[in-house]
Amino acid sequence: MTPADRVETRLLLPDDATREPTPWVLGLFVTAVCALFWTFVLVGVYQLIGAAISWLGVLAVAVVCVGLGWTLWDLRDRPVWRWIVWGSVIGLLAGLGSAIALCALGR
Repeated sequence: MTPADRVETRLLLPDDATREPTPWVLGLFVTAVCALFWTFVLVGVYQLIGAAISWLGVLAVAVVCVGLGWTLWDLRDRPVWRWIVWGSVIGLLAGLGSAIALCALGR
């Protein structure tokens, strides 16, 4: 490695002084809103389909969770999308758990 290569390498690495701070408050708010949204959507899907056959409602919720989770997982490392993805994943897990609990209770 020549000295010129070392200079170019240093220029490509981000400097800690120029990084923006992480927006924790707004990010956690977005995460909570996404989690609640997907939980309510999945409980609604279960109530709609589970009114006829309860195990079919759980199956529909599981299909939605796998489809959305698989799609969103690729976006988890992007700076803005990470809040949305983690909130959605939490909401998908909570919605699936709620659907299973509602099925077990016979509702």
